[in-house]
Amino acid sequence: MGRRALLRGLTLAVAAVLPLYGPAATGAAQAAATAVAVCGHTGEQPTLQRGSTGDPTVEAQCELDLATKPSRYTPIAADGSFGAATETRVKEFQACAGLTPDGVLGPLTWAALNTWATAPHTCATQGTSATAQATVCGHTDTRPTLQKGANGVEVKELQCRLNLAMEPFHYPPLTIDGDFGGGTEARVIELQSCAGLGTDGVVGPNTWARLVDWSSRNTYCTPPRPAGYPIDGLDTAEYQHPDGAPIDWNAVRASGVEFATVKATRGLNVTDEYLATDLEAARAAGLAVAPYHFYTGSAPDTGAAQADRFIAAVRATGYTGQRAGDLPPVFDLERMDDGTGRCPVYGTVDDIKAWLDRVEAAFGRTPIIYTQKSFLDDCLGSTTAFAGYPLQLADYRQSITQPPLPDGATTWTMWQYTDAALCSGIEAPATGDVFNGTQADLDRLANR
Repeated sequence: MGRRALLRGLTLAVAAVLPLYGPAATGAAQAAATAVAVCGHTGEQPTLQRGSTGDPTVEAQCELDLATKPSRYTPIAADGSFGAATETRVKEFQACAGLTPDGVLGPLTWAALNTWATAPHTCATQGTSATAQATVCGHTDTRPTLQKGANGVEVKELQCRLNLAMEPFHYPPLTIDGDFGGGTEARVIELQSCAGLGTDGVVGPNTWARLVDWSSRNTYCTPPRPAGYPIDGLDTAEYQHPDGAPIDWNAVRASGVEFATVKATRGLNVTDEYLATDLEAARAAGLAVAPYHFYTGSAPDTGAAQADRFIAAVRATGYTGQRAGDLPPVFDLERMDDGTGRCPVYGTVDDIKAWLDRVEAAFGRTPIIYTQKSFLDDCLGSTTAFAGYPLQLADYRQSITQPPLPDGATTWTMWQYTDAALCSGIEAPATGDVFNGTQADLDRLANR
């Protein structure tokens, strides 16, 4: 299985080698001029080379650790002395970023370093384990008990160590600002959960000990994915195309993802601009693929009309529901997406059935319903009208072993267990799923 990420709230992350040259290099140089202190030491980014010392060197060493550890490089010492080990790591990083590996940290290297240190990238060449370093963030060696509300250099050390200890393909890097707020507390609890410690959010001796250990060597805390369901999937829409970036579906497939649902339409008047390219490219890459429709329910009795729009949009891409690789269409039934969290104002069982019936008749496939038990309970009176449909259930709690079933249902087909998954080939988080069945079961569902 490929790396997957639980990166809630992360708006841009890249899990691929991104060389910087030509126009990109020019942009990198401009970015370096406005860089911030990623590790919290200094925003100054002068040209550095062997023999350099001081805060900019500490900042560079710390950023190198953050940038290269996702590729399994053991951190180097962030001690403010630019020696042979730092020069070697600069060269290794430059090679990863497609820059000239001269060991000199100039504007282009700084720009790439700022980017790689704040978002998970991987090198084509993986690092090897080496001796753990005691000083990898460079802020302080003191380890006081810390909790929400604390601030100062010790909190910066904590935040930096957390970024080094928690696998960035699963956790978005914290801002290293010295302010122990809710985000830092949540990350501490996640670390404690990984380490089998009491999850109180307080950084005492035991939490510090595990944090220092994991952040100093070639290892990470990786959260558990749902056990017993080895087949991975994800869901995509325009949000997985930041700044128009394409999805490399071959890379997605190579990372271990077996199936995908691709947004097709919303309501009566929206077709996702990436539907045509993503649906067919994912299928061509070997994934089992389904188009999905987001039901709005913002006007009465529109289910059939929404179905007609969906049918026309996906047929235009070549989807028939009957080809090898075609999963059944998916009906996204959830709360309104206008930020209010309300139930669909005019959503009714009859209107939903109108969509389901029309789409089933068009493609000869029983649609999959994406929903939650809590939605059906709160918005549709715990109806059992949809219990016989295949279900894609959303529930992001790590404390459960499977999603709760709606009333009347006896099983589920897909479990969307996170809203912030990242895998190679996608430059922004997606929602991640597991399949309830074997590969043969998935193949049958996908006409293979």
